[in-house]
Amino acid sequence: MSYVPRNYEETVRDLLTYLTGGTVRESLTVPPEGEPIELEKLFDRPVRRVSHLEGYMCVGVGASEREIPYRFTTTDFELVSTSGNEGDKDLIRFREDGRHPAPGSTLTVNYYPVQTNPVPLTDLNVGSVIRTLMETFAYELALSYQHLDHVYKSAFLETAEGSSLDKIVALVGLTRLPAHHPLVKVRFSRRPGTPGQITVPAGSAVTNKAGNRYLTLSSVTLEPNETTREVMASGEGAGTPPVAEGNIDRLEMMIAGISGVTNPQPAYHTSAPETDDDLRRRARDALHGVVRGTEAALRFAILSVPGVQGVNIIPEPNGVAGEIEIEVAYSDGGTEAQDEVVRQIDEFRPAGIRVILGQAAHTRVNVRVELTLAGAGMTEAEVSTLTGNVEGRLFDYLSAIPPGGKARQAKLTALVLEDDQIVDTTVTLSPETGEETTELTLAEGEFLEVLKPFNFPPPEYEEQAGTTPATTATVSAILPIYLEEGVTLAEATSAINPALDGHLASRGPEAPLNVDSLAAAIRDESRFALAREDVVVTVETADGQFLQLTDGVGEYTPDENETLVKDAIDIEALE
Repeated sequence: MSYVPRNYEETVRDLLTYLTGGTVRESLTVPPEGEPIELEKLFDRPVRRVSHLEGYMCVGVGASEREIPYRFTTTDFELVSTSGNEGDKDLIRFREDGRHPAPGSTLTVNYYPVQTNPVPLTDLNVGSVIRTLMETFAYELALSYQHLDHVYKSAFLETAEGSSLDKIVALVGLTRLPAHHPLVKVRFSRRPGTPGQITVPAGSAVTNKAGNRYLTLSSVTLEPNETTREVMASGEGAGTPPVAEGNIDRLEMMIAGISGVTNPQPAYHTSAPETDDDLRRRARDALHGVVRGTEAALRFAILSVPGVQGVNIIPEPNGVAGEIEIEVAYSDGGTEAQDEVVRQIDEFRPAGIRVILGQAAHTRVNVRVELTLAGAGMTEAEVSTLTGNVEGRLFDYLSAIPPGGKARQAKLTALVLEDDQIVDTTVTLSPETGEETTELTLAEGEFLEVLKPFNFPPPEYEEQAGTTPATTATVSAILPIYLEEGVTLAEATSAINPALDGHLASRGPEAPLNVDSLAAAIRDESRFALAREDVVVTVETADGQFLQLTDGVGEYTPDENETLVKDAIDIEALE
């Protein structure tokens, strides 16, 4: 049952119409666009005048189109007669240049019939005795409507306030946290290597070495790529000691996928009682576990069955009150999950409600994943482990897409590339009833059934995909030098070798090797002087070719993936 309060203006209008011989608050259904509204179903027809006409009109275009309440006036419609008799007006016709109601919506009409009984009350002017009494009565009646609205809202979790909310949450064993109650923020960490979502339910107990218990106030879910999540927890009782920073370090009951818990900040005492909004938020999680006979409870109970992928609940599928249709999508075809779903429905369904159980519409899809891997090759066992991890991540993501959702190419690619050994990928979805695609959008009420195993063609490797293999060229050199006074050949050699190593490592397509660049790299006037005219540099490439460089003659340009390595370096001291 629903309740809609009436305001003062509506009450005064209807009282005034009724006291002057009119009929109030009858309903009419709007026919298709452009057709007039027949008045043959009005109780006091024929109609002399329509005093009030209210309903809904459409605004916006396309996806933004919506219906808004609107009061239609005589500039929007006219009262006409199909027989030509002005005393028998039986149609409401909307003007072409006026506002039109939404087809199929309901209009509320106040009108004056052609034949009415004599009205004993005639002085309805503002300030008259009758008008004053009527407005006073309307005010009190409107005030009673508002009081009843407050009573009505006090019965629901979303709208109840204060003591009314306390009584509602007491049905599921909750009480409002008083002032000076200990609270702390706790952080849950994911166990490394654990895939998928991890949910920590509300009421999970965490403790410290002294056994001080704190209970999480709401459920929290770690998404596949999240390593930590934080949630507020309250002391088990008002006397629970506040804990210092990092003091909470253990779960009272292990949770799959959670490696540990801590409190990044010290606990504190609240300065005021728990607010209505916080209490509602905490009660929602508790309602899922204990409430029977609601749509949310049914949905939660069915989704908790292993093997259930999704559920769609349709109230009154055949337009019959007391019926609901439940469409369940299963991740596998096992009968155990189906039997458990039937048991959960029997336990949680409202008394007297007929349940029509069926399987939800689903799209079966095959997945092909093409991989390009780093390096030149991997063993078969390594590839098998790699593809198994990829299949697990993609399967969890695709299976969790809700009805009306979309499998996005960017997300699929990102999940595959989480492994550093994979440098590129193409993920293709192949619905059994459609063409191959890289993205897939589900219809409302439709679930995705992902078929295993996935198709993994033999992977390509980065070097096979167009990258030039790495090569090495060796460099040998004859370097005659003149030693400065007091400098030994060993000292000069120890200075030349590291400088030469750094110079060779810096050579590339835009920095070729020649005698001039080498002389500049090893130059050290405090120890020696290079006899450039006698310098000979020899480069041997990976394919066995030799190139000799002398002062001012020749240079060698390495490829992008080619490395120059020092070989035999003959450093001679000249007189």
